[in-house]
Amino acid sequence: MDHDKRKYVADSRYFRGDVLTVMSDGVHCDDSGHTLIELREKEHNPYLYAFGAKELQKKNRIYMESLCAPFREVHRSWYEEQCGFPSIRRNRNCFFNATPYHWELHDFYFKVSGRCFTGIRPVNLPHEELQRQIGEHYRRITLKPEIRKWNIVSSGTDENCWRMGTAYFFITGKGGPRFICNLTVSGEMESVQEARKDVARILQSLRRHHFTYYAGMGGIDDLDRFMDYMEKDGYTLLAAGTFFQYPAGRESVTFTGKIKETGKRFLYRIYDREIFLHLLKRLRSVKRETEHTERRMT
Repeated sequence: MDHDKRKYVADSRYFRGDVLTVMSDGVHCDDSGHTLIELREKEHNPYLYAFGAKELQKKNRIYMESLCAPFREVHRSWYEEQCGFPSIRRNRNCFFNATPYHWELHDFYFKVSGRCFTGIRPVNLPHEELQRQIGEHYRRITLKPEIRKWNIVSSGTDENCWRMGTAYFFITGKGGPRFICNLTVSGEMESVQEARKDVARILQSLRRHHFTYYAGMGGIDDLDRFMDYMEKDGYTLLAAGTFFQYPAGRESVTFTGKIKETGKRFLYRIYDREIFLHLLKRLRSVKRETEHTERRMT
């Protein structure tokens, strides 16, 4: 059999480690004999496409990397309970659970300064790289930037109505201020109070995620849980042209759009490069469309 002709069929909008079917001759499905055009009609899915072995390898690699989310903290009792299960690789303050999560990926646990963490990692990841990731994670979660604000506009009109604007930033040891959001209000006191509540929610989210990102517009505060929700329910991310917006200084990136099936909008402002790169990989496993594509399809 000439394996150079073999094609794999999947949805071009996402990839989750498997394919719909295989075309050993590069033209017809092995299981049904359908061509790609016939298969699209049968499955009512115009996004199906065929690709070769090299692209499949790349897709699998990115999918595996997307499962390796940033570490998260766990309770000490949970860490100690996991310590009692068989491990496949163990050092003084870290170990890999013996049960595979997905192929060579296993649950990895470690302890630093009395705090316990976990994450999915390749079991064969070099010790030096594990220690680098552990050190970087602990540095990130113990960072305590200073939040500052500057009034950008302030003008009175009468005793009950005015305009004002305040820009919020945070300062780290790695450079200048990083913009968070603007508090801009105009009108009655109720609007001022509501705007301040919105800013307070943003600041709480930013602190909760150790100044790596924050969630806006309500909804799911945790970015990985939001992507899990999209993947589990089979929802589609819809972008108005692009999902990402960059400020002039590129000190952050804003991930924004809406959920096609529910119409709910989402917004996450990301300051951490590792979080951003992880999101790019996770996006490969979630359905994605743009509004102009949706209009063309309908």
